[in-house]
Amino acid sequence: MSTVEVTRENRKSVVVSSPSRNSVIEVSDPGVAGPPNILSVGTVTTDLNAAVTITGVAPAQTINFVLPIAGQYVHTQSVSASTWTVTHNLGFFPAVSVIDSGGSVVEGDVSYISVNQVSIAFSSSFGGKAYFS
Repeated sequence: MSTVEVTRENRKSVVVSSPSRNSVIEVSDPGVAGPPNILSVGTVTTDLNAAVTITGVAPAQTINFVLPIAGQYVHTQSVSASTWTVTHNLGFFPAVSVIDSGGSVVEGDVSYISVNQVSIAFSSSFGGKAYFS
């Protein structure tokens, strides 16, 4: 525990010095408290990047939220193929899981063409479902 020394005091501030750190801190009187803040929820939208903003002037302010896009998509490959090109329109690079028509998990080589399209290459042709999240 360190000690402090009050070196000056008046109605509006107190000057405190700490001998161990050789520093001075001035603590000022904050004055009379203003009215309580009224914070309202404004817009809630989605985008690739999350954000929070506060608009207005105290005491009446609005908080706005931008929530990150999350989603999922299921693609059904009804025609057997060794390469599946899927447009999922999720707006990001999703995790991909593939199940063949018999219900078995199948590993493939996933290539992200864009944030909305994926190509999955397999060693043989088959149909099934691809799950994106």
